[in-house]
Amino acid sequence: MSNSTSKKITVVSVSFKSSKHLNRLFSNLVNKANHPDELKFLVVDNTNGEDDVLKESFSKELDLTIIPNNGVGLQRSISHSFALDVGLKNIDTKFTCLVDPDIHVFKKGWDSFCLAKIEMNENSVLGAPYPVWKLGKVHDYPSVVFMFFNTQIVQSFEKSFYPFPGNLRHLWNSVFRKMVRLGGFANKKRLNQFKSLRTFCGCLESLTGITAPDTGKGIIDSFRSDHFQSLTFETPYPNDFLLKSQEVYLEMAREYEIYFHDKAPFLTHMYSSGVFHWKSAKSSDINHWQTLIDQIENNLSS
Repeated sequence: MSNSTSKKITVVSVSFKSSKHLNRLFSNLVNKANHPDELKFLVVDNTNGEDDVLKESFSKELDLTIIPNNGVGLQRSISHSFALDVGLKNIDTKFTCLVDPDIHVFKKGWDSFCLAKIEMNENSVLGAPYPVWKLGKVHDYPSVVFMFFNTQIVQSFEKSFYPFPGNLRHLWNSVFRKMVRLGGFANKKRLNQFKSLRTFCGCLESLTGITAPDTGKGIIDSFRSDHFQSLTFETPYPNDFLLKSQEVYLEMAREYEIYFHDKAPFLTHMYSSGVFHWKSAKSSDINHWQTLIDQIENNLSS
């Protein structure tokens, strides 16, 4: 590995006993990078140092820093946001890539791709938005699932990743979010099956706006108010893969999340949350997810 001064990108992730995911992910990112020497890794340990396994989980070749943070007992999104705040303050490279532990990147040369896009316009951000079927969320800017940006500019916002608005707006959101989602009837499965339902709920969503803000809300608000250029990956429905040649993607899109750029797969997100609107039969099955990843990787290399 080259010395620290040559590093360009810090990959930041939050761990709550996520060592298996992170070990797999960091190997994936290094193997897919054109310039692995230019990568640093920063893990914010939300167990506040109590996860002894985490410290021993990674290759000694990685330029890795682990920072303890006490996220125990906090609501999941709040805990995650505070940990990202800590992470952002401790980045010293020009560029940052925020990642969830449960992603896998298919894109070869992902680092060069991201750098080329951002270096064309430093007032830009790229990555994975919330999928279109997660009604009420942000679709036109990247989420913290995968978000790549100029570090110093985002640090200068002096904003938190805290997800939630004030009490009155929170109440307003909860009422209109239920309306947009038709009380839960408009879930991922039905939205996939019925285009008319997508159209109807999409119209409602355009009227009510963002009613389910999540981790990164303040940062995304700053991107929007400062008119940042946004490059977001596509989030297809399973039924978008009807051709025989696309079968390898159908199951991944049905059970998990898969993101594309220029009709090529960029990454997948396992998303094992138990939120009933969006969960699937195998959304927590990491072995099935890995099997599908292997199938797609084999297809891409053939």
